[in-house]
Amino acid sequence: MTRIAAIISYGLPAITLGLMGRLIVLYAMKFSTDVLLVAPYIIGIIFGAARVWDAVTDPMVGYLSDKTTSKIGRRRSWLLAGAIPFGLFYAMVFYVPTSLDEVLTIVWLAFAILGFYTALTVISIPHLSWGTEMSTSAIHRSRFFGTRHAFEMIGGLAALGVMLLMIESEDMGIDHAREYIGDISFIVGMACAALILAGAGTLKENRAPITAAPRGSVFTAAGDVWANPHARLVLFVMLIELIGAATMGALAVYVAQYILDAAALAPIIITIYLIVQMIMVPPTLKLMEKIPKHKLWLYSMTFSGIAFGGLFLLAFIPDYWMRIYWNIFVVIFAGIAATVGSTVGPTVLSDIIDYDEYLTKERKEGAYFAVWNFAGKAAGGVVIMLSGIVLSVIGFQPNVEQTQTVKIGLAGLQGLFPMICYLIGAYIFSKYKLTEAETARVREVLDARQRQSDTDQDQSPDAVPSPSSA
Repeated sequence: MTRIAAIISYGLPAITLGLMGRLIVLYAMKFSTDVLLVAPYIIGIIFGAARVWDAVTDPMVGYLSDKTTSKIGRRRSWLLAGAIPFGLFYAMVFYVPTSLDEVLTIVWLAFAILGFYTALTVISIPHLSWGTEMSTSAIHRSRFFGTRHAFEMIGGLAALGVMLLMIESEDMGIDHAREYIGDISFIVGMACAALILAGAGTLKENRAPITAAPRGSVFTAAGDVWANPHARLVLFVMLIELIGAATMGALAVYVAQYILDAAALAPIIITIYLIVQMIMVPPTLKLMEKIPKHKLWLYSMTFSGIAFGGLFLLAFIPDYWMRIYWNIFVVIFAGIAATVGSTVGPTVLSDIIDYDEYLTKERKEGAYFAVWNFAGKAAGGVVIMLSGIVLSVIGFQPNVEQTQTVKIGLAGLQGLFPMICYLIGAYIFSKYKLTEAETARVREVLDARQRQSDTDQDQSPDAVPSPSSA
């Protein structure tokens, strides 16, 4: 398989993460409150409970993924096993039988959301770990992760199209919307399962590390991650950054409908945000060849904070068209900055995983990306939970004109809150100490170990001669 074919195969599952994952973040809460008529704080509690559950499943899947020895591949086997459950649990979130009463509807949603995020863990952690193992070169790794991000944006664009159909179905009445949204969600879930199977089925795991998988328990692996000072800093920064970024998706529909007075613009605005990120992947990869990764990421966090802060002004702009133009202007700059974090971040964490291997002589991609994955899901859950609670407190009422207090609250959640998160993250990340020179030195040591292992295997009396030498 050529490198380009491998990159494409690696990217295919990311389309499903962008499609189903973004639909859950963008529309699950609005669907629950406006179609199912569930109170916002209840949905907030369900998503909060999902994050508690993730705290158990994420490290467990990461640890077991690292220790898997399946003949079909330790990462591939997880994607193949999780593809269909992933699609089915997604469909369940939006396919809620009309025969259920209020209590059973809440129970159904809780089961479906917990199941969806468990399946998401089974897919996303091995997939991220797989990207690190595809190459030992930071530049080549960044191409895999950059492609993953671009493909995820493609899925996000598809999600917007699906969401637009869902929103339009609400105009036909709640009963019609429930049936239509349930049907289309099942089709989306099965199509995404097929994409995961196609990508994982064609991509080979081409690196067999000489170092051992984690030898201790899941707690030992988690302890090693926590003991790595570079990991502690980067993962905490990533959590803060992702919490800030999650507001764009979780509140975009609310802001468009109740501040911009144009609900149909929500998919268009998010489309612009995603397209900008797709376009910016190649320039970002070029910048990584000229600017140290950690500095580039630091600049993007600061830039993101300033951009998101501009969204707070939407609540105070009286003119309809000025609000729309300002929103688009700010979203473009936020999209530019977001590309850097999504492309550079996993590459920086891959350097930290190499540093851990240098110290412990064990490979723990799954353990590290489990924390990364949990940070991403925790961010979305925190934002949805916080949004649900804040909307209830400030007096939000669905499908009616909102008071100025509610509009300021919405703008603050999507503008001021992420601005503070990004700027705090930038300050903390300015303390990062694993430089490009140090990562290069670590890589030299690991490559030397690999060469020595290859030499020892060739000289072993039990070594089987290759056909060419027989």
